[in-house]
This record gives sequence, C-alpha cells and structure tokens, in this order.
Amino acid sequence: MKLTKTSLRQMIKEAADDVKLTSTGMTANTQAKRLRSMAQGVQSGEIGGDFTPIERSLVQQISQVMTDIASAPDVNLGQYKAQLNTVMNKLKSLTGAELGAEKAEVEEER
Repeated sequence: MKLTKTSLRQMIKEAADDVKLTSTGMTANTQAKRLRSMAQGVQSGEIGGDFTPIERSLVQQISQVMTDIASAPDVNLGQYKAQLNTVMNKLKSLTGAELGAEKAEVEEER
C-alpha cells in the first residue's frame, strides 16, 4: 500500500473524528441539570426529532444499560473508557455517521 498525501490526510481526518471520552468528573447536580435540559430538548423535538420510534427506543435502552452497569456494586466504568471508545468508534465507522465537533466530544465538568 502506497502512502499518498491524500490517504495520509484521510487517515488524519478519521483520527480527528474519533469519539474521545474524557476522564474528568461530573457532579450529580450537573448531571441532573444536563438530563433535565436533554429531556426538554427531546420533548420539544430539538433532540432526536428525526429519530424513528425504534431508534428512540434503542437510545433509551443503551442509556439504561450503561446506567445499570455503572450502578452495579464494585464496578468502576471509568476503567473501561478505552473499550467504550473502541465500541463507539466501531459503531460510528459501521454506520458512516458524521458527528459534529460538539457531539463528537463528551463534555464533562468536574
């Protein structure tokens, strides 16, 4: 395989588009605020307005599974950040989804 400028640029672009979870913390109060804001966005159609009912259900189920795993005794989900990044980037690659910069990064506050 010959490495050309074009292929190198494409590889750099793809690496920059990867989902990257951060390791910063978030307080319960901040999480609650964000969840309330998200719920308002869903209700108004601003978030997920073009989801099919099946997509909406899948998003909710995935959220619930992640919450259940993180809530399990003796589980520190932060230890599995690399694996979660891999799974999300694989799904992004399989679907061909293009994420905006603000959606590609998971913003968390301390």
